[in-house]
Amino acid sequence: MSLAMTPAPLERLNLPPSHDPSLPLLAISERRKSGLILCKAFHAEFVGPGAAINSSVEQPYQAIIAIGSPELVPAVSLEERRKAYGLRIQWGRWLYKIADQTDSVQRVEKLFAGFEGFFGRQVVMRLPSEVLAMLVGVLPSTIDQIRQRDGLHLDRATLLFPSTSLKIATVSLPSLAQSLTVPSQGYTQDHNMVAPLEVPLETTATLRDIKSAYAALRRSA
Repeated sequence: MSLAMTPAPLERLNLPPSHDPSLPLLAISERRKSGLILCKAFHAEFVGPGAAINSSVEQPYQAIIAIGSPELVPAVSLEERRKAYGLRIQWGRWLYKIADQTDSVQRVEKLFAGFEGFFGRQVVMRLPSEVLAMLVGVLPSTIDQIRQRDGLHLDRATLLFPSTSLKIATVSLPSLAQSLTVPSQGYTQDHNMVAPLEVPLETTATLRDIKSAYAALRRSA
């Protein structure tokens, strides 16, 4: 009698797809100061301008958070795909160097410095602690500690008069990619489409809140 285990069929595992098969490989346009935070099962990744997303070989997204107003463009040719994957690797290395710090406080400080330098202080103040913690592998309490120490918490004035320069919202890929144009692959652009579906992200939002909002957006896309 053989003791070898027979792999369970994939359909029994009820695994979510690793990407949206209705869309091509995508890249974040380099024309805007924007980016996406891709929340996965046990960590989160930041991808900035030029980087590839919707790859068939990466872990499924459990939520997508947009910083600013990212525009997605298809990466169709070999050169476009090579460039998009290369920039995705560069952004990954940037975050890895921060997360590789042995001191958790230093990880948070370097993450804050990077985001503040690229997006401004408001983004650091408004991103939920749980999301920031997942980016560099620290406890949310460490994020809160450094925020309090450096005065990066939201005060009443910020809540009443929020910055309108960069929005932060939970989004879905289909809504972000609704204006793609790839004639050779059958994708068309509709200039009369409404604004992408999104849920504004509150600083106090938990990962559970964010994942629930993402699931609702996917169902309505």
